[in-house]
Amino acid sequence: MRLRENTFAKIISLITLLLIPIILLYTLSMQTSIQVIKDEVRSLKQKDINFLANEFDKSVTTLTSLGFLLYEDIHIQTLQTLHLSDSVYERNNERLRIMERLRLLNVSQRWDTQYSILAPSNQEFVSTNTYLSYDLDSVKRLFAPEWKYQEVITQNISQQRFVRHIVRPKNKIANLEEAGIIIEISFPEEHIIKDLDTFKETGKGDPFLYNMDGNSIQNKNSDKAMITTISELIQSEKLVPTSNNQIINISNKDYLVLFSPIDTLGWYLVDYVPIDNMLQPIVKTQILFYVSVVLLLVMSLLAGYLLYRNVQRPIALLIRNVRKLQEGDYSTRIKVNPKNEFSYLFERFNDMTAETERLIEKVYMEELRLREANVKQLQSQINPHFLYNCFALIRSLARLNKTESVMTISMHLSKYYRYTTRVEKLTATLTEEVQLLRSYLEIQQFHIQHMSYHIDIPESMLDLEIPRLLLQPIAENAVLHGIEQYDGDGIITISAETVGNFHSIIVEDNGVGMTEEQLEMLEHKLIDTPDDNSGCALWNIRQRMIFQFGPEASINFSIRPGGGLIVRLSWSSPNNKNY
Repeated sequence: MRLRENTFAKIISLITLLLIPIILLYTLSMQTSIQVIKDEVRSLKQKDINFLANEFDKSVTTLTSLGFLLYEDIHIQTLQTLHLSDSVYERNNERLRIMERLRLLNVSQRWDTQYSILAPSNQEFVSTNTYLSYDLDSVKRLFAPEWKYQEVITQNISQQRFVRHIVRPKNKIANLEEAGIIIEISFPEEHIIKDLDTFKETGKGDPFLYNMDGNSIQNKNSDKAMITTISELIQSEKLVPTSNNQIINISNKDYLVLFSPIDTLGWYLVDYVPIDNMLQPIVKTQILFYVSVVLLLVMSLLAGYLLYRNVQRPIALLIRNVRKLQEGDYSTRIKVNPKNEFSYLFERFNDMTAETERLIEKVYMEELRLREANVKQLQSQINPHFLYNCFALIRSLARLNKTESVMTISMHLSKYYRYTTRVEKLTATLTEEVQLLRSYLEIQQFHIQHMSYHIDIPESMLDLEIPRLLLQPIAENAVLHGIEQYDGDGIITISAETVGNFHSIIVEDNGVGMTEEQLEMLEHKLIDTPDDNSGCALWNIRQRMIFQFGPEASINFSIRPGGGLIVRLSWSSPNNKNY
């Protein structure tokens, strides 16, 4: 049933149309809110992680600045000439003064930093770590003109530290033996881990430090599996640290991953936050709204059920039976009695279908009798004219004592009339029709010496049932109106083809043909009912094809390239029915 005819569908559609704008507006509002929250969270999280990264930068920058202050300190530079002093007491006092200055610098800083100073020329060494013993080879092994994360072993204890060396003068970096003094500044990773723990305790994620060599410094309670996954994504370039923040799916969950560079160390501070946790309250509200909408729709459907039961069902039943009528089932009847206004409609429908069935049967019988009369009319039209010509031809051949030709014509003529005079069956196989054509054309070859013919029918089509005497009138038109009036050698070609379930028979000749105007007039005659002054053979052929094969059947004419005419009969086999 079409929507405009379905009352129940109209009501349901109206309810749905009222709900759709509400759902769309709410969805748009929620999406906007979610996007605003995402942007705000991104901004706040980025600020938090940038703040921590800046704190790291400030601390490391301060340590670097203090290293350069030591670089310029006059008292520190005396370490180069300490060996020239004759008094051991003075040398020890100078070392103690240098040590005290280093310790004062260390106490003033947030991190416990290790300062070490080496004078390569005299191997004098001072450090805030009294257990440390350095020589030039040790410095060379750990030498780092920029901050470098490496393993440092002190008294057989391994420790990961950030180390940097400052050389005076600067141009002696490549040749440390000639340097005046070498200042080493280092601090352990524990200070960074402690800051990461403090940051995490505020509930701001799970931060860690990462460098592009694949190293990471994690807080004590970090999710190691998650950090490993993020590190692998960075290595595979699915996460780009220079992009500040990205949303990526890990284990079917979306995470906001944030980056902030620590320029002084060459590392990145990384943090991640699950998006779902942030949006959970909004998602719950959204689900509650959609559940409410669904309940409202269900209640609306229940309210419309009464209308459906008392109106829509009877209408649908009536429409189903009307469709059966459209499909040709005139025996359909409505047996349901709804005991309301539709009872009268159903009774009148049953009366109408009974009367229609009676009238259809009457018209069908009349049409069958009419078709039989048309076939007999066609036979009576063909037989006398052709018979007279054949007798005249036999008489002429007999005068010329051409006995073989007379016998051949007589044989073909007997086959021809034996076939055309059979009226007990109004259909024939394509094989029988082709045999009739051969007999007819063989006879015409005696009459028209310059005519020849060629028949090419696929074997797969020879058993097809078609109306009797369907092809002979077309072949006769080709002979009389095409080849007989043609001065050259005429040929009639009869072929057939099947494409899928669609069959075609093509009759073509190379005779005088027709003009476009004549062809257009001929096509009009096929549609208009013939009168006493016009022939009815082609019109009859078209009507019989439509009756047997349905409205898809057709007869078409076209001008043959090089002269002549092409006639194509076409029909579809699935629509075949008994004639």
